[in-house]
Amino acid sequence: MPTRKRRSVSHTVLLVGEGATEQAFLKHIKSLYISRGCGVGVTIRNAHGKGPDHVVDYAIGQCRNAAYDRVAVLLDTDLEMSAAARRRAGANKLQIIGTSPCIEGLLLAILGEHVPGSSAECKARCGGILPARLTLPEDYRSYFPRDLLDERRDEVPELGELLNSLTFDDR
Repeated sequence: MPTRKRRSVSHTVLLVGEGATEQAFLKHIKSLYISRGCGVGVTIRNAHGKGPDHVVDYAIGQCRNAAYDRVAVLLDTDLEMSAAARRRAGANKLQIIGTSPCIEGLLLAILGEHVPGSSAECKARCGGILPARLTLPEDYRSYFPRDLLDERRDEVPELGELLNSLTFDDR
């Protein structure tokens, strides 16, 4: 029986989203920027909400199960993270990417739309522009193609941070 050639991975990344919407968006981003055999292994996890402190602790727990070169946490900033959680994130070298005020605010910013100040307003505004459910990677395909993301990465800091951590581009 012939031996199978093993793919080698030179970099590993863990991306933790606060909820299902973040997880779907991260999977969409991964599908656009990471191809098989590119040398980057990406794992995406859903922390299932419960606030920023829980998301940080969830990411730390995931790091105990496997070693990653980079760990980025995508979470909403509508709830404030405790100082203790910030210290734990720093001690565990987690990159915190806060979406203001929520993931829908980031999506609106990428589209070049006005971003309201509250999460409820962002969700309502997003509902008029994007599909009602944003919990599947396919929901993002037609609205967030790679050329749009590349064009907006320097203008939307959170997007730039996310793409840089994913692709190991330290601009």
